[in-house]
Amino acid sequence: MFPTWVGVVTALSLVVIALAALVGGAAIVVAALGVRSALKALRQVAGPALADVRQLISSIKTEADALVGTSRDVRQRIVRAADAAEERLTDLDALAEVVQSELEETAIDAAATMRDVRHGLSVWRWGRKLIKGKKRR
Repeated sequence: MFPTWVGVVTALSLVVIALAALVGGAAIVVAALGVRSALKALRQVAGPALADVRQLISSIKTEADALVGTSRDVRQRIVRAADAAEERLTDLDALAEVVQSELEETAIDAAATMRDVRHGLSVWRWGRKLIKGKKRR
């Protein structure tokens, strides 16, 4: 039979571990929500700018094609620059979607962690009852 202090120390250590897991999970959820709101704000700010830039790129392509007097080399350079800018904007949009997807996965992981913490607490309670049951005998 174990001394009484072993059960007490075990119970206290489980409480500390459970509280640490809860605080860690809450911090992850808060951080994910903060990043998500920052991403939304970035999209709201960058959204109109992206549309304007796309329209500007379209205008540049139209003007480049309409210039009759320019040489073929200059016209091709302008088109290539516009295409590169459009490709970079598409990459930026794809990056924003990937970041949002990762944030959603992180939120799901945080929720799963919280579920595991609750399960751990129930196991801890069960162990506590088991220890109390042994003390009474």
